[in-house]
Amino acid sequence: MLLSAVALGAFAGVTQTASAQDATTEEESSRTMTTVTVTARNRAESIQDVPLSITALDESALDAKSIASLEDVARFTSGFSFENFSGGFATPVIRGQAQTRVTALESNVSTFFDGIYMPRSWATDVGTSSIARIEIVKGPQSARYGRNAFAGAINYVPRKAELGLDAPTGNLFTTVGDNERFDAGMTAVLPLGDRFAIGGSIIHSEYDGSWENDHPFADANLSPGTSGNSGGWDNESVSFSAIAEPVDGWVTEFGYYNFVISREMGANAQYAEASFQMNCGATRYYGDSLLCGELPGPADSVSVDPRAYSVQSDTDIFRFRTAYELTDDMELSYMFGRVEGEVDIANMTVPDQGDCGGSCTFQNAPIGAIDYDSHELKLDYSGDSFRGALGAFYTEGTDDYLFEYVLVPDLAEGAVYGLDEDPSAARFTLTDSTTETEVVSFFAEGQYTLPGGATRVGAEVRWSETTLMATNNATGLELEETFTAVTPRFTVEHDLTDYSLVYGSIARGAKAGGFNPTAVAEEFQVFDEEFNWTYELGAKNTFMDGRLVLNGALFYTDWSDVQINSPDPSSADPDAVTITLNLGNAEVLGVEFDAAFYATENLSFDGTFSHADGTYSDGTIDARFRRTPSSCDNVICTTDGDVSGNDIERTPQTQASFGAQWEDTLPMWGGPTWSVRGDLTYQSEFYATSANLATIPSRTLLGARAGLDWDNLSLSLWAKNLTDEEYVSNAYVVLIPFGNTYQTFYGPRRSFGMTARYSF
Repeated sequence: MLLSAVALGAFAGVTQTASAQDATTEEESSRTMTTVTVTARNRAESIQDVPLSITALDESALDAKSIASLEDVARFTSGFSFENFSGGFATPVIRGQAQTRVTALESNVSTFFDGIYMPRSWATDVGTSSIARIEIVKGPQSARYGRNAFAGAINYVPRKAELGLDAPTGNLFTTVGDNERFDAGMTAVLPLGDRFAIGGSIIHSEYDGSWENDHPFADANLSPGTSGNSGGWDNESVSFSAIAEPVDGWVTEFGYYNFVISREMGANAQYAEASFQMNCGATRYYGDSLLCGELPGPADSVSVDPRAYSVQSDTDIFRFRTAYELTDDMELSYMFGRVEGEVDIANMTVPDQGDCGGSCTFQNAPIGAIDYDSHELKLDYSGDSFRGALGAFYTEGTDDYLFEYVLVPDLAEGAVYGLDEDPSAARFTLTDSTTETEVVSFFAEGQYTLPGGATRVGAEVRWSETTLMATNNATGLELEETFTAVTPRFTVEHDLTDYSLVYGSIARGAKAGGFNPTAVAEEFQVFDEEFNWTYELGAKNTFMDGRLVLNGALFYTDWSDVQINSPDPSSADPDAVTITLNLGNAEVLGVEFDAAFYATENLSFDGTFSHADGTYSDGTIDARFRRTPSSCDNVICTTDGDVSGNDIERTPQTQASFGAQWEDTLPMWGGPTWSVRGDLTYQSEFYATSANLATIPSRTLLGARAGLDWDNLSLSLWAKNLTDEEYVSNAYVVLIPFGNTYQTFYGPRRSFGMTARYSF
């Protein structure tokens, strides 16, 4: 059993992790903690020896905790939260550094699939069925990983072909559960001699959703759309991989991965100023203009228009890597990646989706496609006292982005149309743009071991030049800008004992700027980069002869030039389209702990805890609150938009998890191992906006699993949100002079099922 709290790995190289075949496990009969060995820095080393704050969840942990999405990953990862807003604006948040712009093309956290950068948020949550390991790297990683690893990075490591196998390996699995849950799939690796192997997978997953949909036309079966319950999905994925070692020291890999995601609209509700649903703030056209206190929770059912749908995407990922050992200490490698994808999303934006009052409004965004190529050339050296790397990285890509409102009549008997089929639909385009991106980077890293071997010093640096060219397809306006950033990282680590490591690091994170093509004045058509400096002290410890692992980190982040949504200051129209400006600074102070303990031969515990206090610095302005007429009244918030000292929105300060597992051997049925496990996760309340008025309530969720494991067969019963907690998961807020709205989203309700897996 591998406990996620101690499965802490390191990323190998600049844009890739140690592959699945690079990881081995050793478990002693005395039930000491499992130790994972990785070749993360071009040599085999224990994950407890890596001076990085990283949580890695391997297949054992994913199964034990019933993890199926990034939302599940976040519940068991200190300092990491994730909400997808039931659409295309997924926002992973690491260490409290939440981006203020939900609709931003770029995220504060970079996501990689086997080392290939995933350029858009709608493509980041690919599930876990074909994944060998998910790694969350905390703290800025721009020096090592490059583009927009501002607060950290997510890396998916897929199952793939590997050398050194004597026979085919793989598994067949299926899941059946409540609300029409059905999964089926297989993965396999086939060795073809000592120097060649292939692998593949094919997986299907479907679910009707956990929220009852009481819309009168919930069973209209529109495609795309939301049919029956809300929050369901119908997803497919396939993969093919190959690896060859034609001569000693030369290894070449190829991988192809396809993800077809079809998610229904999740349970949600809208609260609108125009519907007289606010309870504080300045009095405007419809009375109060803001919400204060906890956002209203859900009822036992929701009403979701069947024409609405969440992510409909088709993503292809191609990966090619070849590496040659020039000497025993030196390796030259090249990696190519290509990401192609299409997406379509239609989110309903009215307070009552069962009765729109004659005209229903849908927000379609993003609609479009991505097409990116990347190249990386790297030279690695590993000697007795020094190791390092030099490399270059280049990527170019195109992003087509459409954001439109669609107005259609209420559904009625005899007139039930899909959103694209309704002949009376009126479409209003807010954004129709094409963005071309080119990034050139050079990087270097090195680590020196001081005499005695207990102390090591390291340095990394990356120089990046990002050139963006955006075209407004509606007006023909073209904008072009080049952003340059230098991002260093410095690390000192020391072995207190053979089982205790302490380290300190200083790192700079960078996130590229962008364009405001709708800005009236030229000076506001470009917004600048944002940066941070993060200072971290950490320790990794193994006690009690390997039965207890306790790791922790203390960090401080100084965040400058925060990119914040703002009305266009160059427009005389108070209802001017929102643009992005660099309007202030912020700072985050936090602590993280991860622990795991084998109490007895049969009983084990693991847990996580994190607290991040993120606040805006003096002089930081959120200009949305100073529009005329202002929502603020200089009582609950200031009319000049000053948010100095307020908490950063949409990120919980405190997160915690606690798990307990009992396992033993049955004396019957062939002597399988049986286990029962319970997991409790907690997330504190947090604010919906920088004004710190409306709050998303805290949540405590309970999960459980019971399993039987033979040598080749495993059966498990599992339940998520066992107490059927009904909770608001997140919200975004639209602040405009003629009527503010709060769009709230609800977390999934209780689900349960049975999973069977046969391994060979």
